[in-house]
Amino acid sequence: MKNQKISGFYLFIALLFVGMLFVNFKFFKGSSGTNIGITDANVYKISSEKSGLIKNIRVVPGQEIKAGDLLVEMENNLLEMDLAKLQTKIAALKKEKVEKATLVQSKIDYLQAEGGIQVGEFESEIEQIKSELELNHKLTQQFTAANTGNITPAEVSPHDLKIKSLEEKKELYHQSVNIKSKELVKDNASELLVLENEINLLKRELDLLQDEKRKLNKYAVSSGVVESVFVKSGEQIEAYAPIISINPVHPSSVVGYMVGAKAREIPIGAKLIVSSYDKKHITTTGEVIGFGAVTELPELLQKATAVKAFGQEVFIKIPENNQFANGEKVLIR
Repeated sequence: MKNQKISGFYLFIALLFVGMLFVNFKFFKGSSGTNIGITDANVYKISSEKSGLIKNIRVVPGQEIKAGDLLVEMENNLLEMDLAKLQTKIAALKKEKVEKATLVQSKIDYLQAEGGIQVGEFESEIEQIKSELELNHKLTQQFTAANTGNITPAEVSPHDLKIKSLEEKKELYHQSVNIKSKELVKDNASELLVLENEINLLKRELDLLQDEKRKLNKYAVSSGVVESVFVKSGEQIEAYAPIISINPVHPSSVVGYMVGAKAREIPIGAKLIVSSYDKKHITTTGEVIGFGAVTELPELLQKATAVKAFGQEVFIKIPENNQFANGEKVLIR
């Protein structure tokens, strides 16, 4: 009788073991190499790159956001001061540049006006001499008409020489004014170039600071739901302080659980088909990025039985534009 009881006990243990194996392979491994898993979304935090003042918070926890949405407005007093100094300096240099250009033009105008007066005096003197020559010429004609036998060859008179000299002086004066004007323009161009280079350097520095200012404001890098807001308006925060955490609308990875030797047969980088457990039409292709330990399956993947299922973790990256829900049960093939 005693031996029968012992044999019955061992038979019960054997049947229980076989039952555990049957349940594990029947309900958790699936058929035709199908395994189960659960989608996972990596919550990402947005932090400050510089210390600053929180001006305005545009979102609240639980709010759905889209990529590019403005979340938080910030400012930095030192940055604002540096921007104001640069803008003032650039404005002053631009003003100096305009003033120098105006000044050199005024000098050129003065030279040309002064030259015009001098040239006018030369021309007036030339006209006066020409008038005297014309009068002398008429008197000479009258005199020679009465004494036709005494005509002498025309000679170059002192008046003609004087006119020629004045014409040469006028031309030389013109050239002098032009040379001085060109020298003024050349010297001014060098000064303006130095100013322009300095302005351009300051503008590049200003662009960098303005880029830093734009980066103070925080924008959503992808669509999701605001999980937590760690700051409040009017708060002064330090660099690298967390500001907001965001939970993506759709998962970015899947944690699968594989039973048996199949997990060892799948290489890193392998492509697997991931589909919704409840909605078979929702499917995507994922890439194996790593393996974990053999562990107990999450409660969502356990069946209503006292027997707990185990499997080796396999981590699968899936495209962001998927239709899965976060924490959704999926099938992996």
